Amino acid sequence: MDMLAALIVVLSGIWLIVLAIVSFAKPELARHFLGRFASSAFTHFLEVFLRIIVGAGFIVYSPQMRFSAAFRVFGWLLILTSIVLLFVPWKQHRRFAEWSLPFATSRMMLFGLVSGIGGLFILSSFITRP
Repeated sequence: MDMLAALIVVLSGIWLIVLAIVSFAKPELARHFLGRFASSAFTHFLEVFLRIIVGAGFIVYSPQMRFSAAFRVFGWLLILTSIVLLFVPWKQHRRFAEWSLPFATSRMMLFGLVSGIGGLFILSSFITRP
């Protein structure tokens, strides 16, 4: 179980770094990709499912990471907000995404920078275990 949780944590860090690179190199592609979230019932539930898996991975693996309490809280935050999303109709989720996405992607360089820093923080906390 620890091995699977470790893989989830590492893939999460890599995902954020790739998102940062795409945000810098091809901002329109990143906007398009992010705009696809909650675009259908399938993507809504896929997002919820992936958030729960990632949250569980952080909770399980957090004791072996630097800043373990922060990653445990982050994992629980992902799971709890995902549970809330389970009870939100996907069309309402889509409306919220359509409203909030322009704010999140209006400054793609800043979005990319935050994503990259988040990914590097996850990977460095994974590598430099206590």
